[in-house]
Amino acid sequence: MLPTRPDLLRPGLDLVFVGINPGEESARRGHYYAHSGNRFWRALSTSGLAPRDVTFEDDSWLSEACGIGFTDVVKRVVTDSSKVTGAEVIKAIPRFRERIAAASPRIICFTGGRQCDDVFPDLRAATGWGQQLPATLEGAEVWVMPFTSGLAARWRDEGQRVPEALAMHLSRTRELTETAS
Repeated sequence: MLPTRPDLLRPGLDLVFVGINPGEESARRGHYYAHSGNRFWRALSTSGLAPRDVTFEDDSWLSEACGIGFTDVVKRVVTDSSKVTGAEVIKAIPRFRERIAAASPRIICFTGGRQCDDVFPDLRAATGWGQQLPATLEGAEVWVMPFTSGLAARWRDEGQRVPEALAMHLSRTRELTETAS
């Protein structure tokens, strides 16, 4: 059995991406979203959230240099997230909330609708991507983007649009914070 991915969380993060669980390829390579078919890093590279093209090998660097962290709701390694049961997710939510509270990021972004729907039942419409108003999680704004696996090709455009919207939103938020200071 492969060890889980440790959280890349610390106080003061602007944004935390939240997966349902670490996949086997990510555990094996030691980085988030490391499967070759995952489009997460392409979406992040072109979004404006990172100052350069990034790959799975940049996950720790993003935490330190860009204020972008990573975690999963369930910390059990399994490639097919459909094998993560609803009961398992529900059981993991209190510890997940504790980890988010300790990091106190401005924004969390679920990288799939399922984990958002499990944490916030009845909040999101089936295609409700982007900011999830009025929801907050331990003080953080809640956003959701489609699952970035190659299996979720029908949501490819939205999978690109949400990180771009996040980049614009964070830029405006920073400008407002700087103006108020």
